Amino acid sequence: MKAFEVKGTFKATERAWQSFTLQVASEDGSGAEEKVKTLLGSRHRTPRRSIKIENIREITGKEITDPVVRHQAGAKT
Repeated sequence: MKAFEVKGTFKATERAWQSFTLQVASEDGSGAEEKVKTLLGSRHRTPRRSIKIENIREITGKEITDPVVRHQAGAKT
């Protein structure tokens, strides 16, 4: 698996958009996008249409700060 950093915004309230940056492990960029939409929908009860992905980039090694993602991606410290 590869590690990705996903940046974007989601509709937190009726009028307010909240920005986010998440690190996830996935096989490719589209899988990372699906993972983020699943996580945000579960945590914040946000429908997928209210989540806007602005940037997805692959990260490696020391850029990975989330220990779970580091383990899933198989990165060394």
